[in-house]
Amino acid sequence: MTRYRLRTFGTLALAGPADDTLLGKHGHQHRRLALLAVLAAAGEQGRSRDQLLLLFWPDGTQSRGRHSLEQLLYAIRSSIDESVFAGVNPVRLNPEVVSSDVGGFQSALARGDLEGAVEVYRGPFLDGFYLSDAPEFEQWLEAKRARLERSYSGALERLAQSAEATQDHATAVRWWRKLAETDPVSSKNASGLIRALMNAGDHAAALQYAEHYEAVVAQELGTSVGPAVANLVAEVRAKTKTERIAVLESLPPPRRPRPHAAPVPADAMPVAQRQPERSPRRRSAPYAIGAVAIVVIIAIAAWLRTTLGHSTPLPAAERSIAVLPFANVSGDQRDAAFVDGLSEELIAVLARIPNLRVMAPTSAFAFKDSAGVRRIAGNLGVSNILEGGVQKAGSRLRVQVRLVDAGDGSIRWSEIYDRELKDIFSLQSDIAGAVARELDLRLGESALAHIKRGSTRNVAAYELYIRGNDPVRFRTDSGARAALEYFRQALALDSNYAAAYAGLALMHKRIAFGDDPELSRPDRLALAEQAALKAIALDDSSGEAHEALSFIRRDNYELASAETELKRAVALEPTNARFHEGLVQLYAMTQRPAEALVEARRALELDPLSPTANAEVANALLANDRCDEALAQLEKLRSLRPPLNRAGLIAAECYEQKQMWPEAIAEIQRITVNGGPRGQAFLGYVLGRGGRTEEARRILAEMLDRSRRTNGGAFDVALVYIGLADNDQAFAWLNKAVDDRSLGFEWMHTIVDGLQRDPRFEKLRRRIGLPKR
Repeated sequence: MTRYRLRTFGTLALAGPADDTLLGKHGHQHRRLALLAVLAAAGEQGRSRDQLLLLFWPDGTQSRGRHSLEQLLYAIRSSIDESVFAGVNPVRLNPEVVSSDVGGFQSALARGDLEGAVEVYRGPFLDGFYLSDAPEFEQWLEAKRARLERSYSGALERLAQSAEATQDHATAVRWWRKLAETDPVSSKNASGLIRALMNAGDHAAALQYAEHYEAVVAQELGTSVGPAVANLVAEVRAKTKTERIAVLESLPPPRRPRPHAAPVPADAMPVAQRQPERSPRRRSAPYAIGAVAIVVIIAIAAWLRTTLGHSTPLPAAERSIAVLPFANVSGDQRDAAFVDGLSEELIAVLARIPNLRVMAPTSAFAFKDSAGVRRIAGNLGVSNILEGGVQKAGSRLRVQVRLVDAGDGSIRWSEIYDRELKDIFSLQSDIAGAVARELDLRLGESALAHIKRGSTRNVAAYELYIRGNDPVRFRTDSGARAALEYFRQALALDSNYAAAYAGLALMHKRIAFGDDPELSRPDRLALAEQAALKAIALDDSSGEAHEALSFIRRDNYELASAETELKRAVALEPTNARFHEGLVQLYAMTQRPAEALVEARRALELDPLSPTANAEVANALLANDRCDEALAQLEKLRSLRPPLNRAGLIAAECYEQKQMWPEAIAEIQRITVNGGPRGQAFLGYVLGRGGRTEEARRILAEMLDRSRRTNGGAFDVALVYIGLADNDQAFAWLNKAVDDRSLGFEWMHTIVDGLQRDPRFEKLRRRIGLPKR
């Protein structure tokens, strides 16, 4: 018998002979578990070392990657067994030492033991597991999880069909019920279960499930069941001789109501939704990363919707609107990013209409696939909802859109647009103009200029821009480089595409603060500034371009210019919560706490379900020396997975101000898995301040070594020296940090409190343009 068992279906963990968990309880064990899972899924074939390097260390050099792999293999041997691996290249798991449920599942399928395979499958592969800074691993995991899920569903379906063929109706019901649990909105699974219950003679149970399925489809998809299920429901009702309840059939798209016509309830008018046959997990390769990003944003925002306590509806402004994510009517996931991009572009255009409050995308996306327009509007505190569906077929585009009055649920305006794909930007203008007219507002010159100057008539360039603008790419160096390439390709197709230049600037800035083997940080920031200035020259009405320039000017210690650019962005798009969050950070670092709190409250009002907006409220409270309130605010974000690093750092600073060193250390340790070198440096700082100097000095040695290798990161070294109260070294490295542009303005509370009494601080303050406290 094998001595260890790797559980991959559901929560990933390694159990010992006594079924005790050996790996899986702590975040630092994630990479060991991930490697074990990859090898378990590979089976007897194993994985070559080159494949493992590509999965786990795609951005490092070959020599560094191989060294990291050897260290990881050694750590696993040390914690489990020297003989845990069989073979050197490829690397395989030794089945006499470690067995796995995924291996058992795949072996059972291979030998045709469908029941054995189904018994092993206990949930999604590596459910809830993530690995920081390894995008290739995340893509592999997403694809592998989907393949295993399809194999499981296929096995269940074959078992159900086999039972039906032998007239074993009770067994068929059991298998169809499991299938329905895997995808509750699938009409195919629903039809199979209803038919199996009818064949088993249990018409009452068939009717009960049919009515349950109708309710699920209405709630999750906002539509009626398909004709196949509707016919079955009618049949089962007839056989049980119950009163027939009407099943809603597909209705034609809503038409513009006649003047003075009675209000038409919105919930009775279906908007095109995704096909119920499709599992929400399935995605096709071209837009897999973008889909993951959207799912992550929706999951976080939906959790916040519950946690932040918006059970009482927010007060609705007279002229306010939320744009719900448009439905991808075609069901082709290659169009998903395009459809989501259209929704977000509409939000950006509507946000420029004077006297109209527009709900930010994060909060609006929390209600994706939710039913009940009036309920959604009440939760968001808006008086109108814009929703619709998009169907893309070749070079043609059909967009169905309607504006719903949240007060009585009536449709204020609806329209169907049939356009060429190249006319997508004029379509945005038409929709925004129609909404403005219906709300007795005017589409201002700012919005019109933004559409005209910031867009492109090259659809291929637009789609490349959408892929580059995927939020998940900000999380890793490799993701940022991929986004940079998308923006470059878009600009190769249209050299006057202002939005692509703004995206290029932001990605250069993101790469500058990662591990950049190509350019020094000042040189990379110079490229970022060049791109931002080009974006503004092409479209001065682009808030995103002014935001990008603000970030770059801030990192170049031009704080007054940074504030000017960010205020310009706010003036152009006053309802963009992200711009207000930027002002919170700027005001906090320049010792203007009262103004920081005003901007934080405004950002939260505009995007109440945004994790970052909630974190910036805590940051502003910290700047105002209101740490207890800040910690209470951050408590709402504690259960987010993966954790929001920004929230953990703010909490640690609060505990640091209160001199609660064990709590500060615990907060930093909770996020160092994803915090990078800066998070490790702050851990060294709090360890030093907390009296754990030996541990702090070990981190200091790591920071010094990294600084020598990268010729940068001086601020990370300085931060640990500040924690160790070595002011001479701290000031020496802070001055180096000014030169290599690594100075972290978000740590001004720590720097000012620790060093402001030293005469050398005044010279440093003048160098970086920091106002007197």
